[in-house]
Amino acid sequence: MLAALLHRYKDLVLLIALGLGVVVITRYLLTRGVEWLADNAHLSPKLKGKILGFSTSIPELVATSSTAAMGLLGAGLWNIASSNIINSVLFVSALIWYRQQGRIVQTQFIDEIGFAASAIGLPLLLATQSGMERSPWTAVGLFGVFLVYLVLDKILNRHVREEYAEEIERVEGTHSVAAALALIGLGIVGITLSGYYLGQVAANVVNGLGMPQWAVGWILGFITSLPELTTFFAIFAAAKKRGEKSDASLQANLDNLAASNMSNLGLIFPIGITVFLVVLALS
Repeated sequence: MLAALLHRYKDLVLLIALGLGVVVITRYLLTRGVEWLADNAHLSPKLKGKILGFSTSIPELVATSSTAAMGLLGAGLWNIASSNIINSVLFVSALIWYRQQGRIVQTQFIDEIGFAASAIGLPLLLATQSGMERSPWTAVGLFGVFLVYLVLDKILNRHVREEYAEEIERVEGTHSVAAALALIGLGIVGITLSGYYLGQVAANVVNGLGMPQWAVGWILGFITSLPELTTFFAIFAAAKKRGEKSDASLQANLDNLAASNMSNLGLIFPIGITVFLVVLALS
Protein backbone atom coordinates (compact mmCIF):
# COMPACT_ATOMS: atom_id res chain seq x y z
CA MET A 1 0.00 0.00 0.00
CA LEU A 2 2.73 2.44 1.00
CA ALA A 3 4.84 1.47 -2.00
CA ALA A 4 1.88 2.08 -4.31
CA LEU A 5 1.23 5.52 -2.82
CA LEU A 6 4.89 6.49 -3.10
CA HIS A 7 4.93 5.36 -6.72
CA ARG A 8 1.79 7.33 -7.54
CA TYR A 9 2.97 10.49 -5.81
CA LYS A 10 6.68 10.11 -6.57
CA ASP A 11 6.82 13.48 -8.36
CA LEU A 12 5.25 15.24 -5.37
CA VAL A 13 7.72 13.55 -3.01
CA LEU A 14 10.58 14.51 -5.33
CA LEU A 15 9.30 18.12 -5.46
CA ILE A 16 9.35 18.33 -1.67
CA ALA A 17 12.78 16.66 -1.51
CA LEU A 18 14.26 19.08 -4.06
CA GLY A 19 12.72 22.04 -2.23
CA LEU A 20 14.19 20.85 1.06
CA GLY A 21 17.54 20.37 -0.68
CA VAL A 22 17.51 24.00 -1.82
CA VAL A 23 16.62 25.10 1.71
CA VAL A 24 19.44 23.07 3.31
CA ILE A 25 21.96 24.40 0.81
CA THR A 26 20.75 27.96 1.37
CA ARG A 27 20.85 27.74 5.16
CA TYR A 28 24.07 25.81 5.71
CA LEU A 29 26.16 27.04 2.79
CA LEU A 30 24.93 30.33 1.35
CA THR A 31 23.41 31.95 4.46
CA ARG A 32 26.16 30.70 6.77
CA GLY A 33 28.73 32.14 4.37
CA VAL A 34 26.89 35.46 4.44
CA GLU A 35 26.81 35.40 8.26
CA TRP A 36 30.57 34.74 8.44
CA LEU A 37 31.26 37.49 5.93
CA ALA A 38 29.00 39.93 7.81
CA ASP A 39 30.68 39.19 11.14
CA ASN A 40 34.15 39.67 9.68
CA ALA A 41 33.11 42.98 8.14
CA HIS A 42 31.50 44.15 11.44
CA LEU A 43 28.29 45.13 9.69
CA SER A 44 25.51 46.90 11.53
CA PRO A 45 22.57 44.73 12.70
CA LYS A 46 20.34 46.43 10.14
CA LEU A 47 22.63 45.77 7.18
CA LYS A 48 23.30 42.21 8.31
CA GLY A 49 19.55 41.60 8.54
CA LYS A 50 19.00 42.94 5.03
CA ILE A 51 21.75 40.77 3.59
CA LEU A 52 20.32 37.71 5.34
CA GLY A 53 16.87 38.60 4.00
CA PHE A 54 18.15 38.75 0.44
CA SER A 55 20.14 35.52 0.76
CA THR A 56 17.28 33.55 2.33
CA SER A 57 15.10 34.53 -0.65
CA ILE A 58 17.29 32.50 -3.02
CA PRO A 59 14.99 29.43 -2.70
CA GLU A 60 12.03 31.58 -3.80
CA LEU A 61 14.09 32.77 -6.77
CA VAL A 62 14.87 29.19 -7.75
CA ALA A 63 11.28 27.99 -7.31
CA THR A 64 9.67 30.96 -9.07
CA SER A 65 12.02 31.13 -12.05
CA SER A 66 12.12 27.37 -12.60
CA THR A 67 8.34 26.96 -12.46
CA ALA A 68 7.86 30.04 -14.69
CA ALA A 69 10.19 28.47 -17.25
CA MET A 70 7.81 25.51 -17.35
CA GLY A 71 4.79 27.78 -17.93
CA LEU A 72 3.59 27.67 -14.30
CA LEU A 73 3.62 31.37 -13.44
CA GLY A 74 0.62 30.88 -11.14
CA ALA A 75 2.66 28.51 -8.98
CA GLY A 76 5.40 31.14 -8.79
CA LEU A 77 2.94 33.86 -7.77
CA TRP A 78 1.48 31.72 -5.00
CA ASN A 79 4.99 30.72 -3.94
CA ILE A 80 5.74 34.42 -3.39
CA ALA A 81 2.40 35.20 -1.71
CA SER A 82 2.46 32.19 0.61
CA SER A 83 6.15 32.60 1.41
CA ASN A 84 5.66 36.22 2.48
CA ILE A 85 2.70 35.26 4.66
CA ILE A 86 4.59 32.36 6.26
CA ASN A 87 7.71 34.51 6.76
CA SER A 88 5.62 36.99 8.73
CA VAL A 89 4.03 34.26 10.84
CA LEU A 90 7.47 32.79 11.58
CA PHE A 91 8.82 36.21 12.58
CA VAL A 92 5.92 36.74 14.99
CA SER A 93 6.47 33.23 16.38
CA ALA A 94 10.14 33.98 17.08
CA LEU A 95 9.13 37.33 18.55
CA ILE A 96 6.75 35.69 21.01
CA TRP A 97 9.09 32.78 21.79
CA TYR A 98 11.85 35.17 22.89
CA ARG A 99 9.38 37.62 24.48
CA GLN A 100 10.27 40.53 22.24
CA GLN A 101 6.71 41.55 21.33
CA GLY A 102 6.71 44.46 23.78
CA ARG A 103 9.80 45.99 22.14
CA ILE A 104 8.41 46.06 18.63
CA VAL A 105 5.86 48.76 19.43
CA GLN A 106 8.25 51.62 18.63
CA THR A 107 7.96 54.28 15.95
CA GLN A 108 11.46 53.50 14.69
CA PHE A 109 10.23 50.14 13.38
CA ILE A 110 7.15 51.40 11.51
CA ASP A 111 8.86 51.48 8.12
CA GLU A 112 10.16 47.88 8.25
CA ILE A 113 6.76 46.63 9.43
CA GLY A 114 5.06 48.57 6.63
CA PHE A 115 7.39 47.17 3.99
CA ALA A 116 6.85 43.59 5.17
CA ALA A 117 3.05 44.01 5.30
CA SER A 118 2.76 45.62 1.85
CA ALA A 119 4.71 42.71 0.36
CA ILE A 120 1.86 40.45 1.53
CA GLY A 121 -1.02 42.54 0.19
CA LEU A 122 0.27 43.13 -3.34
CA PRO A 123 0.78 39.44 -4.31
CA LEU A 124 -2.69 38.61 -2.99
CA LEU A 125 -4.11 41.46 -5.07
CA LEU A 126 -2.37 40.13 -8.17
CA ALA A 127 -3.74 36.66 -7.49
CA THR A 128 -7.30 38.03 -7.70
CA GLN A 129 -6.72 39.94 -10.96
CA SER A 130 -6.68 37.40 -13.77
CA GLY A 131 -3.98 38.04 -16.35
CA MET A 132 -2.33 40.97 -14.59
CA GLU A 133 0.47 38.76 -13.26
CA ARG A 134 1.53 38.03 -16.87
CA SER A 135 1.98 41.63 -17.91
CA PRO A 136 5.50 43.00 -18.45
CA TRP A 137 4.23 46.26 -16.96
CA THR A 138 3.47 44.42 -13.75
CA ALA A 139 7.10 43.30 -13.65
CA VAL A 140 8.28 46.88 -14.21
CA GLY A 141 5.89 48.22 -11.56
CA LEU A 142 6.92 45.65 -8.94
CA PHE A 143 10.60 46.31 -9.60
CA GLY A 144 9.84 50.01 -9.09
CA VAL A 145 8.29 49.14 -5.71
CA PHE A 146 11.51 47.34 -4.80
CA LEU A 147 13.62 50.38 -5.71
CA VAL A 148 11.34 52.65 -3.67
CA TYR A 149 11.81 50.29 -0.71
CA LEU A 150 15.61 50.50 -0.99
CA VAL A 151 15.60 54.30 -1.23
CA LEU A 152 13.08 54.91 1.54
CA ASP A 153 14.75 52.43 3.87
CA LYS A 154 18.06 54.23 3.43
CA ILE A 155 16.56 57.70 3.93
CA LEU A 156 14.52 56.75 6.99
CA ASN A 157 17.35 54.90 8.75
CA ARG A 158 20.40 57.12 8.30
CA HIS A 159 21.39 57.02 11.97
CA VAL A 160 20.72 53.38 12.81
CA ARG A 161 24.39 52.35 12.65
CA GLU A 162 25.31 54.83 15.39
CA GLU A 163 22.49 53.54 17.61
CA TYR A 164 23.94 50.02 17.57
CA ALA A 165 27.63 50.93 17.57
CA GLU A 166 28.28 48.92 20.74
CA GLU A 167 26.65 45.80 19.26
CA ILE A 168 28.76 46.12 16.11
CA GLU A 169 31.95 46.27 18.16
CA ARG A 170 31.00 43.15 20.12
CA VAL A 171 30.62 41.00 17.01
CA GLU A 172 33.88 39.18 16.33
CA GLY A 173 34.32 37.00 13.27
CA THR A 174 35.97 33.64 13.86
CA HIS A 175 36.09 32.55 10.23
CA SER A 176 38.14 33.85 7.33
CA VAL A 177 36.71 35.79 4.43
CA ALA A 178 38.00 33.08 2.09
CA ALA A 179 36.00 30.41 3.95
CA ALA A 180 32.90 32.60 3.82
CA LEU A 181 33.25 33.17 0.07
CA ALA A 182 33.84 29.45 -0.49
CA LEU A 183 30.57 28.59 1.28
CA ILE A 184 28.70 31.24 -0.70
CA GLY A 185 30.12 29.89 -3.98
CA LEU A 186 29.22 26.30 -3.15
CA GLY A 187 25.75 27.42 -2.14
CA ILE A 188 25.13 29.19 -5.44
CA VAL A 189 26.27 26.16 -7.44
CA GLY A 190 24.13 23.75 -5.40
CA ILE A 191 21.03 25.94 -5.61
CA THR A 192 21.42 26.38 -9.37
CA LEU A 193 21.65 22.63 -9.97
CA SER A 194 18.69 21.87 -7.69
CA GLY A 195 16.57 24.57 -9.29
CA TYR A 196 17.11 23.14 -12.76
CA TYR A 197 15.24 19.97 -11.78
CA LEU A 198 12.71 21.60 -9.45
CA GLY A 199 10.81 23.32 -12.27
CA GLN A 200 10.55 20.12 -14.29
CA VAL A 201 9.23 18.17 -11.33
CA ALA A 202 6.70 20.92 -10.51
CA ALA A 203 5.37 20.68 -14.07
CA ASN A 204 5.01 16.91 -13.65
CA VAL A 205 3.02 17.44 -10.43
CA VAL A 206 0.63 19.88 -12.10
CA ASN A 207 0.20 17.91 -15.31
CA GLY A 208 0.45 14.38 -13.97
CA LEU A 209 -1.42 14.65 -10.67
CA GLY A 210 -3.77 17.44 -11.69
CA MET A 211 -2.75 19.53 -8.69
CA PRO A 212 -3.66 23.23 -9.12
CA GLN A 213 -0.84 25.72 -9.42
CA TRP A 214 -1.87 27.55 -6.25
CA ALA A 215 -1.45 24.33 -4.25
CA VAL A 216 2.02 23.75 -5.69
CA GLY A 217 2.82 27.38 -4.86
CA TRP A 218 1.79 26.92 -1.23
CA ILE A 219 3.86 23.76 -0.90
CA LEU A 220 6.90 25.58 -2.28
CA GLY A 221 6.12 28.64 -0.14
CA PHE A 222 6.19 26.58 3.03
CA ILE A 223 9.43 24.86 2.07
CA THR A 224 11.21 28.01 0.92
CA SER A 225 10.37 29.84 4.15
CA LEU A 226 12.44 27.44 6.27
CA PRO A 227 15.69 29.48 5.94
CA GLU A 228 13.89 32.50 7.42
CA LEU A 229 12.65 30.30 10.26
CA THR A 230 16.18 29.31 11.21
CA THR A 231 17.65 32.81 10.92
CA PHE A 232 14.87 34.50 12.92
CA PHE A 233 15.35 32.15 15.86
CA ALA A 234 19.16 32.07 15.52
CA ILE A 235 19.48 35.87 15.72
CA PHE A 236 17.29 36.13 18.84
CA ALA A 237 19.06 33.14 20.44
CA ALA A 238 22.50 34.68 19.88
CA ALA A 239 21.31 38.00 21.34
CA LYS A 240 19.95 36.26 24.44
CA LYS A 241 23.21 34.34 24.90
CA ARG A 242 25.35 37.49 24.85
CA GLY A 243 22.96 39.37 27.15
CA GLU A 244 21.91 41.97 24.61
CA LYS A 245 20.35 45.08 26.11
CA SER A 246 19.62 47.05 22.92
CA ASP A 247 17.13 46.37 20.11
CA ALA A 248 19.87 45.23 17.73
CA SER A 249 18.57 41.68 17.23
CA LEU A 250 15.02 42.96 16.73
CA GLN A 251 16.31 45.44 14.17
CA ALA A 252 18.23 42.69 12.36
CA ASN A 253 15.23 40.36 12.25
CA LEU A 254 12.84 43.08 11.11
CA ASP A 255 15.18 43.96 8.26
CA ASN A 256 15.56 40.26 7.52
CA LEU A 257 11.76 40.00 7.20
CA ALA A 258 11.31 43.22 5.22
CA ALA A 259 14.19 42.49 2.83
CA SER A 260 13.03 38.91 2.27
CA ASN A 261 9.40 39.85 1.60
CA MET A 262 10.22 42.88 -0.56
CA SER A 263 12.81 41.03 -2.65
CA ASN A 264 10.29 38.22 -3.18
CA LEU A 265 7.72 40.73 -4.40
CA GLY A 266 9.78 43.33 -6.23
CA LEU A 267 12.76 41.40 -7.53
CA ILE A 268 12.07 37.67 -7.71
CA PHE A 269 8.52 37.70 -9.08
CA PRO A 270 9.43 40.22 -11.83
CA ILE A 271 12.24 37.82 -12.79
CA GLY A 272 9.66 35.03 -12.88
CA ILE A 273 7.38 37.11 -15.13
CA THR A 274 10.31 37.86 -17.44
CA VAL A 275 11.33 34.20 -17.66
CA PHE A 276 7.73 33.18 -18.35
CA LEU A 277 7.27 35.76 -21.14
CA VAL A 278 10.62 34.95 -22.78
CA VAL A 279 9.91 31.20 -22.80
CA LEU A 280 6.40 31.88 -24.12
CA ALA A 281 7.76 34.06 -26.94
CA LEU A 282 10.36 31.44 -27.92
CA SER A 283 7.96 28.50 -27.87
